[in-house]
Amino acid sequence: MNKIGMITLGAAIILGGSIGFGAINHGFAQENPSKTVESKASHELIGIEKAKAVALEQVDGIVESIELEKYNGQTYYEVDIDKDNKDFDIDVDAYTAKIIKIDESRDDDDYEVHASAATKGSLISEKEAIAIAKKNITGEVVEIELDEDDGRYEYEMELKTS
Repeated sequence: MNKIGMITLGAAIILGGSIGFGAINHGFAQENPSKTVESKASHELIGIEKAKAVALEQVDGIVESIELEKYNGQTYYEVDIDKDNKDFDIDVDAYTAKIIKIDESRDDDDYEVHASAATKGSLISEKEAIAIAKKNITGEVVEIELDEDDGRYEYEMELKTS
């Protein structure tokens, strides 16, 4: 066989194999929709406020922090809540708002100072802090935490921008 014939035959085999493999995969995905990989990028995140509300439905306490996490291909908000000398770590799916897990532990930090100041109304709310931050930076808040340093309280935030 001449060179052109061999190249044409080789290209036909490769192209035919690719088309056949694609058809097999397409048929498998249609027969087994649970096996298809769904793109999370096509969905919108529920946002910090929704994650906070869902977590507070489980444990009514004071939110210490909220952080957007990704582990093993799963994206979730980790919401840390303080209640009755206990810490609760609640993981909320970032797309469906379903509770993934709730961990409870003894409160080992001095968050009671934060709680007493927050309940007196001397601090602005997380929502107000987010609004102030968004005036200066365009982005989605993926983490917020109330922090105290030398008697001064501040919200530390992380925003995801383009």
